[in-house]
Amino acid sequence: MNKICMGIWGMTNLRDRFNVNGFKEDVSVIERIKIIGETDGVDGFELHVPTEIDESNANEIEKVMRDYHLEMVQLCGHTWTEKQYKFGALGDTDSTVRNAAIDRVKWALDMGARFNVPISVLWPATDGNDFMLQTDYVALYDRYVDSVRQILDYLHQNKYTTKVCIEPKPFEPRSWIMMGNTASALSIVQEVNDPNFGINIDVGHALIARENVEDMFSLVLRAGKLYHTHWDDNDMQADMDIPPGCANFERMVSILYVLDQMNYDGWFGLDLFPYRDDSVDFMKLSVENLRLGQEVVKMMNERGARELRKTGTDGPAMSRLLRDCMMQVR
Repeated sequence: MNKICMGIWGMTNLRDRFNVNGFKEDVSVIERIKIIGETDGVDGFELHVPTEIDESNANEIEKVMRDYHLEMVQLCGHTWTEKQYKFGALGDTDSTVRNAAIDRVKWALDMGARFNVPISVLWPATDGNDFMLQTDYVALYDRYVDSVRQILDYLHQNKYTTKVCIEPKPFEPRSWIMMGNTASALSIVQEVNDPNFGINIDVGHALIARENVEDMFSLVLRAGKLYHTHWDDNDMQADMDIPPGCANFERMVSILYVLDQMNYDGWFGLDLFPYRDDSVDFMKLSVENLRLGQEVVKMMNERGARELRKTGTDGPAMSRLLRDCMMQVR
C-alpha cells in the first residue's frame, strides 16, 4: 500500500479573493503537523520554506516528527508568494529575481537534506502570462531550463538524493502557466535529462487541463519519471482541491489501476483546500476513497481486467467490470 501524506498548507484558515479573511481560525505550523500525526492512515506531510519551516522552528518540527512517527515527504521553496515573483520566478526576465528563486529552491534542498526529504516540487506558478503574446515563451523556456540546471548542479555537488519534480498546471494564478500540461512538462524533463529531475502529477491540475489523466500517468510512468503524486478532485472547471474521488471516482480508480500496473511505490500526497469544511474530515475521506479505489483495482484484476485490457476491444465489458467492482467492494 502506498503511504499517504498531507500538505500542511491545507490545515489552517484558508483565504481566497472573495473572502480575504477566511472562514476559520489560523492554526500554527506545529499544531498542523500534530493534527496530521493524529490522523489514522496519514504517515507524512509536505510543506514550504520559508513560510512553514525555517531555521527558527526546524528543531521543534523535528521533535514533533519523532513524537508522531511522521516523515517529511516533500519540501519546496515558495517562489510565488512575494512581490518580487509577480511576473515570474525561475524563468523571470530579471536575473536578480531568477537568482532569488534559485536560492530559495537551494534553501529548500539544504533544509530537506537535514530531514532526508525525498521530493522537492517546482511549481511554475507565476512563470507564464495573462495576455496573448505578453511573454516570449522561447526565451522563457531557455531561462527556466538554465535555472533548473543550476539547481540540479547544486544538488549533485552536495550529493543530495532529493528528486526535483515539475508540477504542471494550466492556469491560476496566471492565465496561462508555462508547461501547463503533463506532456509539456515531460518534454522539459527529458530535455534536461537528469536522474533526479522528474514529474509530480497533481490530479486536479490534470483534470482542469482536460487531460486524459490515465493516459498522462501512463506516459510519465513509461518514461520512468513519475516521482510523486498529488491527489485532489474537482469539476474539471476550477482547481477546488476537494478529496480525491468525490467528483470523479471512476477516474480516480483508472489512475490507481495504471499506478498498480506500473508498480508505482511512491507517496500519495494530499493537496487539499478545505475552505469551509473540517480539514481532518477531508483527510479521512481522502484516505477512505484512495484505499477503496485500490480495493476496486485489486478486485478488477482478480476478475480478468488484465486480460480484457490486452485486447482493448471490449469497452462495454470493461465498463461493466469497473461498475460492478465499484458496487461490490467493501
